[in-house]
Amino acid sequence: MADDLESRIRARAHQIWEREGRPEDRAKDHWKLASEEIAIEDNYRDTLRPNPARGPDDTAERTEPVEPVLSMESQGEMPGIADQGEEFRIPGQARDS
Repeated sequence: MADDLESRIRARAHQIWEREGRPEDRAKDHWKLASEEIAIEDNYRDTLRPNPARGPDDTAERTEPVEPVLSMESQGEMPGIADQGEEFRIPGQARDS
């Protein structure tokens, strides 16, 4: 698996080198860019996989932390600008009586 990844990065770095006109002394930059592009592609491919959960009580097979549904339900309870700035007055402005 690691050899496959390294060969993919090597091939992509070579493509980048060709695309940039074969500059010298940029191998590290091309390798880094190729690594990032391959990682982005692999991560994107992972997002297209179906959700492994089979129902609301099922535990997902992946180990990445996921925010609980409660956090999504309570998003509307955050204070807004009106809640924080009701007492704000512009200096020199007459107060309403």
